[in-house]
Amino acid sequence: MRNIFKRFACFIVSAVTAVTAMVVPASAVYEQKSLPNNEAITFVDSMGAGWNLGNAFDAVNCTWLSDKLDYEMGWCKAKTTKELIKTVKASGFKTIRVPVSWNDHVDASFNIDKKWLDRVQEVIDWCLDEKLYVILNIHHDVEKGFYYPSSAEYKTSEKYIKAIWKQLSERFSDYGEELIFETINEPRLTGTNFEWWYDLNNTPDEAKDALDCINRLNQTALDTIRNAGGKNKNRYVMIPGYDTDGTKKGLCSQYFKMPTDTVKNRLIATTHIYTSKMGEFKYACNLAYDNFVSKGIPVVVGEYGLDTNGYKYGDGKASAELLGEMVEYARASGISTVIWDNNAKDSFQFIDRSTAKVTYQNIIDAVVKGGKPSVSSSSSGSGENTDTVKKTTKPVVKATVGKNKVTLSWNKVEGATKYAVYRYTNGKYKTVKKSMTGTKLTIKNLKSGTTYKYIVRAYVNGKWTTLSKKNLVSVKIK
Repeated sequence: MRNIFKRFACFIVSAVTAVTAMVVPASAVYEQKSLPNNEAITFVDSMGAGWNLGNAFDAVNCTWLSDKLDYEMGWCKAKTTKELIKTVKASGFKTIRVPVSWNDHVDASFNIDKKWLDRVQEVIDWCLDEKLYVILNIHHDVEKGFYYPSSAEYKTSEKYIKAIWKQLSERFSDYGEELIFETINEPRLTGTNFEWWYDLNNTPDEAKDALDCINRLNQTALDTIRNAGGKNKNRYVMIPGYDTDGTKKGLCSQYFKMPTDTVKNRLIATTHIYTSKMGEFKYACNLAYDNFVSKGIPVVVGEYGLDTNGYKYGDGKASAELLGEMVEYARASGISTVIWDNNAKDSFQFIDRSTAKVTYQNIIDAVVKGGKPSVSSSSSGSGENTDTVKKTTKPVVKATVGKNKVTLSWNKVEGATKYAVYRYTNGKYKTVKKSMTGTKLTIKNLKSGTTYKYIVRAYVNGKWTTLSKKNLVSVKIK
């Protein structure tokens, strides 16, 4: 993400014209899609809702600053504090992404300045002290002389990627799997007509070459991480496609390949989604689910947010509802999300860096609630972040039909403090009654001869049990 907001790519204008106008009610509840049973899927689920420390360590070309350590304030105008990280944790986020640009902090041999790396490590340590998952990456380094995805620049690019990840892997070799590495951010042909888009029906040779180079650079980064030893041998690594795009331009391109790993279930596909249209967000999530999640490869939306299409973050209800719906849909698709925050007032500022105070509480509440882990039985193997949701027994519903009514009853779920009843209609779950403590409910004034479908959720350990069609009870009213 650039410090000046990048417009969401118009990748699906023709493909989903019919659905971009879709309005999703604020009370919608999305059915949990079927998820493969592997540790990577569970790990990403436990990452829950995340927040970006954007435009801090990823600021570049701040030539007006004499001390390069001050680049941290170059774009976002504030230094990162322990209090800020504590606020992120207290707000309910489970993950923090720390974008870092290294190219202004290396010598001619690509050795990272010790003071810069020490400072990055200090902030990462603060995050881990708060039991947060942390994503560390190579961010705004995509330029010639460092790394650039073209054959002409490949030799230098490979050298740079190897050098940076060797140093990072060695510095953090003893850190547990709560620290996640992201190979590169938004790799693309900067400064060309193909930087943000190219013709999918007639892929230009330059784009094909870039896609191949990105595949090779991802493999180089992964190999370097694994070869560094220590806990890097099993560390989770996030892999992007062209521009960290999730459509057929990037992750779902016929030319994209996930790298070959030496261990199983330790790779995570990553994408970015910026839009104010629910239909576009759902389309991107569906692609990610179909191409990766359903095949056992988890997905993290490393950046997301609303574009400028009629939405202002300060308007309160509308933005909070839409963002909450987006995160809830991603969670139902087995995808974790990390909201972009660059401390830009009246825009992407959800926590004020200078005060460590929440700016838009309603938005944070919505995305944290929508992004809560849904299927995790535990978190990472190291014992950290063990406050994630455990699998629980779901309510089993029985129905007794009467004249224009039905009485639903269900088993008491251990640890449940309340229940919610939903009716399933036209592919959506609509709330009938929420926050009830009993295990029986009579629903009256139903239409004779009509078939209704119901399901009950239990609230256990701060989380609602998931919805699934197989748990629906179907009744025909007399």
